[in-house]
Amino acid sequence: NLYYPFTSVEDWWLTLWLLHSQLSMATIDDFLSLQLVKQLPISFQSAKELCLHVEMLPSGPHWKLHALSPQVLTKCKPIIYYHDLLECLQLLLSHLLFTSHISFILWRAWSLSAQIVHIYEEWMSGNHAWNLQDQIPNGATLLGVVLSSDKTNIS
Repeated sequence: NLYYPFTSVEDWWLTLWLLHSQLSMATIDDFLSLQLVKQLPISFQSAKELCLHVEMLPSGPHWKLHALSPQVLTKCKPIIYYHDLLECLQLLLSHLLFTSHISFILWRAWSLSAQIVHIYEEWMSGNHAWNLQDQIPNGATLLGVVLSSDKTNIS
């Protein structure tokens, strides 16, 4: 079950809504005790069970921090918060929802069978990826990763 410990995607969406609703545990219990809600195929019957299900979810990479020591005087030390890149990649590469969207295979596409015009669609179809692959040991492969934050515009 892709949504374990929940029974379905609908069960997950209800959980997400309840968690973001800022309802108290007593109010969630009242909601879950409604006859209409009791008929739904959800995996929890109380707010406490809901919390136990959420605690079973795998955690992602933890935030790390690095305090800077600027050469100029500041009121407080600037702190940089970040995630470890390898931990993030491990999480993404092992996530079941992404497995069908990840490819480690280099490929080329041509507009005609005579291979006159090369079509570039993704990084793994470009000449640079092919040249880099030739430089790494046999059995190793490239992984194209776009590094950005939610504040970065990619166009």
